[in-house]
Formats: sequence, structure tokens, C-alpha cells
Amino acid sequence: MNDDTQNNQASDADFQKLLDKENIKIPQAGDIIKGTVLSASKAEIRLDIDGIASGVVRGRELYFEAEEYANLKPGDVVEATVVEEENENGELELSFRSAGQQKAWSALVDALENRKIIKVRINDANKGGLIASYAQIQGFLPVSQLAPENYPRVNGGDKSKILDKLKSFVGADFEVKVMALEEKEEKLIVSEKEAWQEKQKDIISKYKVGSIVAGTITALTDFGVFLSFGENLEGLIHISELAWQRIDDPS
Repeated sequence: MNDDTQNNQASDADFQKLLDKENIKIPQAGDIIKGTVLSASKAEIRLDIDGIASGVVRGRELYFEAEEYANLKPGDVVEATVVEEENENGELELSFRSAGQQKAWSALVDALENRKIIKVRINDANKGGLIASYAQIQGFLPVSQLAPENYPRVNGGDKSKILDKLKSFVGADFEVKVMALEEKEEKLIVSEKEAWQEKQKDIISKYKVGSIVAGTITALTDFGVFLSFGENLEGLIHISELAWQRIDDPS
């Protein structure tokens, strides 16, 4: 063993002792770390991690979260996930996308367990409902879980017109509650109706089963009549409850 090898081994050992003494943990792949921005551009963002390492976020790991991190400047502190402990430049390879997704799943779990209202963006629609996203996590909002004001009331139940109505919501932000969540299966089901009921519960609590209310008919459908009443409330009178005799068409 030559002197250079011995010196390198001694230096490594001394460095490890220093880290142990100061209780400093070397970031490992999969860790979420905090770093201070050293430089930021559209192509990459470089971070200083506690003065013991530097890291870079680039490529698709930056692109998918570009909007959220567009205004970063030197000195800002952000979180990122370590995806590679040493890249071709000897730096940590980092990801905003992975860190963002982990934080988003944690926020969704909290929203489900504590029945919190969250905001989602509507990206697309199909005959069954709306495709929504929370951060980069895609979810589904069934038609049956839309709030009354957004429920597609189409005479005759024309499916193409219903789909047109649903597609008109693309690009909008909806307040919802999480109904079902499964990270391993990447499953997220949300309800706008539950969030609406939460916001209206003080008003709704004034009404009991059997209460008689007066209102204005807002829409006719094959299955019944929608009625607006009270303080911005709306209800459905099912076709079977409209009259004593059988009714085939509410209109």
C-alpha cells in the first residue's frame, strides 16, 4: 500500500468521524432533503445541502414541477428527493417531482383522515365524471359526486350533451373531499358534493325529514325535478315522488 492510498483512507476515516461527531447524515437515495438554492435556471437548479454536499435538479425531475418552482432564487430553501447519490459530476441527483408526489400523498392521507376540503384541477371529462388532479396525482370525480349547481341536468338524458356539460369544467378548480385513496394503486376518488354539504351543513341542519319547503324548479330530467329553495340550497324530487299516479315524463 503506497503513501497516497494510506493518506486517502486516513482522510476518509477522519471525515467520517467528523460526520459522526456532528451527527451529520449523508443523504441516501430515497431521502427527502432540504437544500438552499445556489443557482436557478430553466434547465437546472443547484442546491447546497447543509454545506456537506451539492445537488442538482434537472430534466424531467424539474420539468414536471416547473410551474411551482419557476420563481426560485438563490437563498431559497426547498425540499427535494435524492434519486442518485453521485452523478457524473460527483453531485447528488435530485428530484422535485418525487418529493412533490410524496408530500402530495401525505396531504391526501391527512385530508381523508381528517375530512378536510382540498382543491383539485379538472383536466378532462368522460361519461362517468371528471378527471381531476391534485399536484401531479390524478384522481376521479364521479358525476354522482358533483355539487348540485354543477350536476349536468339534461332533458332526455342525452349523453352527448351531458358530456359537453362535463367538458365545460375542464381547467376549473373544484373544492372536494377525498372519498377513497390508495397510493400503491394510484387511486384517488373525490367528491365535490361532500365538500358542498360540509360548507352548507349549518343551513341544511335547519331542515328535518318531513319539513315542507317552497322552491323554484330549476331543471327537469328523466328521473325527476330539481328544486331550488332556502339559502342557496337545491334538492331533487324523484319522479316516483311527484304524484300519486305513475309519471313517465316530468315535463
